[in-house]
Amino acid sequence: MLGKLIKHEFKATWKYFVAIDAIAIVVGFIAAIVGYGVAGNIDDLPATMIILLSLGLAGYVFALVSAAVLTTVLNVVRYYRSLYTAEGYLTFTLPATTTEILSAKMLVAIIWQFIMALSLFISISLLVGSFLLYGSIHDLFDIQEFLDGVVYSFMEMLGIIGFWGTLRYLFNVLMTIVFNMLIFFFAISIGQLWQKHKILGSIIAFFTTRFVMGIFGFAVNMMSGAFSMLYDSATDPGKYFSHTTIVSLFISVVASVIMYVASIWITDKKLNLD
Repeated sequence: MLGKLIKHEFKATWKYFVAIDAIAIVVGFIAAIVGYGVAGNIDDLPATMIILLSLGLAGYVFALVSAAVLTTVLNVVRYYRSLYTAEGYLTFTLPATTTEILSAKMLVAIIWQFIMALSLFISISLLVGSFLLYGSIHDLFDIQEFLDGVVYSFMEMLGIIGFWGTLRYLFNVLMTIVFNMLIFFFAISIGQLWQKHKILGSIIAFFTTRFVMGIFGFAVNMMSGAFSMLYDSATDPGKYFSHTTIVSLFISVVASVIMYVASIWITDKKLNLD
């Protein structure tokens, strides 16, 4: 039944999210074309054109931020409406357990967040790639040397070295996305415990959870020695960021499991659709 629920959730949501993801990539493609066109003439452009390009860049950044925020908002609204409003009466009449229903909606929402993150990466890569391509074609610099020099040094500084270092970093990014989405779902579940003003309760629960997680993260980093590494001038940056990545991954996994289980338990035992 879980597979059928996931399939239905994708069918009900794909149009909105695919459109948003496509816009993010198309905007990046347009920015890449403009960027390639002005890359070699930036010093010769009139002041008016420089201002327009600056505004265009600001608009590009705003478009990407808006796409990311809109994706999150749509996921949260979809989750709330389909479970905790009048629509929830229909949802919970399905021949499925509460665990299956919530898991399907959480999983699909998280997948759309992953796809949005990938779309943003592609969009930004197109823009950056246009400048690299221009520089390579016009012999301003060698791309391979740039990647081996600047990019590799930056990755080494962040501790992203080798297969396991890269895998650890990517998994940490994925778990951060999961963690951030589950906070919303957990807060919505907590808000349903309020007899009235459930949306207000969810908002308060969200910020309270964020505050508690901030305290928890601070405590874990302190106990793990992250802060002592930060203030030690002899600490290698790569070692520090590798350490904090592991700590962040630990926090994300533990907190995500707790919030996932708690959300299902609250909805299963305390659901009140009024």
